[in-house]
Amino acid sequence: MIQAVLYGAGDLRLEQRPLDPSALQPGEVYVETEVSAFSTGTDLGNYEGRSTEVPGAPPYPRWVGYSNVGVVKAVGAGAAVEPGTRVFAGKPHQSAYIAGPGDMLVPVPEGVSPEQASLSYLTHLGVAALRHVRYEPGESVAVVGLGVIGLATAAIARSMGAQVWAVANSERRAEAAARVGAHRTVVVGRDPLPSGIDVVVLTANTWSAWRNSMEMARLLGRVAVLGFPGRAQQPPDFNPLDPKWLYGKQLTITGSGLASRLECPPSDIRFNVRRGLEFVLAQMASGAIHLEPVITHRFPALRMKEAYDLAASHSKELMGAVFDWRGVEA
Repeated sequence: MIQAVLYGAGDLRLEQRPLDPSALQPGEVYVETEVSAFSTGTDLGNYEGRSTEVPGAPPYPRWVGYSNVGVVKAVGAGAAVEPGTRVFAGKPHQSAYIAGPGDMLVPVPEGVSPEQASLSYLTHLGVAALRHVRYEPGESVAVVGLGVIGLATAAIARSMGAQVWAVANSERRAEAAARVGAHRTVVVGRDPLPSGIDVVVLTANTWSAWRNSMEMARLLGRVAVLGFPGRAQQPPDFNPLDPKWLYGKQLTITGSGLASRLECPPSDIRFNVRRGLEFVLAQMASGAIHLEPVITHRFPALRMKEAYDLAASHSKELMGAVFDWRGVEA
């Protein structure tokens, strides 16, 4: 199989790796990838040489990617899925893989395209952020930073009953947010920012986005931080924990996004990663969210470096990108 391996800043290679699906062990599943999604946050940071800024990230050389959709081609005895099933997995950018009994494979419902399904984990991060700050239906939600995660969060927040504001750094991103369901859009530097927001979901890394988030939140508001504040930035020229926000407004600021990967009954953890993904995929299947406008670029998998280079140029044209592995020898 072919796997993307990052050896350091800008050094992305597609390498042939051995993979033998001819003698699967009990519970093992052989999957051939259709599509994998590009994360313009994490993947780009890794490509720029900042992998170790994320706690627990592997050193270089390292695999990249974590949103993989493929079709089960063969199974070992007692496997939990059948051949022909389309599944989402948190696997890297690679043409095929063998999943063990402990790996999480989430079936993709009928009617959900591989491209949309590949965005399910990135969308789930927004759902987890809303749950972490105890969002309630009917509240106002402002999403700051409209990359793929921000746009997906705007879409899922609307489907969960929020009044959604989308805060963009370009007209094109504001238009994309409106297409996925944001009720109101704001372009920073052109439009006045809203105020009195119940929940702010911050997906951007810049200190200016941090300040805007604090200013928009209402008294006793909540800010869910999905980005990496200050990543690749100079120190701010203001106090990020200014007393006017912490004491004056009594804001709750929460690092958000991750959910438990523990496979357990709902009575133990109602929404672990699996059930979060199942919820997002069900929303896609029902038509409650439609993320096609988020996908601005599609690349043949063997040309994925073009996506990394485009993201590294900080193009505002690139929002969501997917890599198509169909036709690549597994």
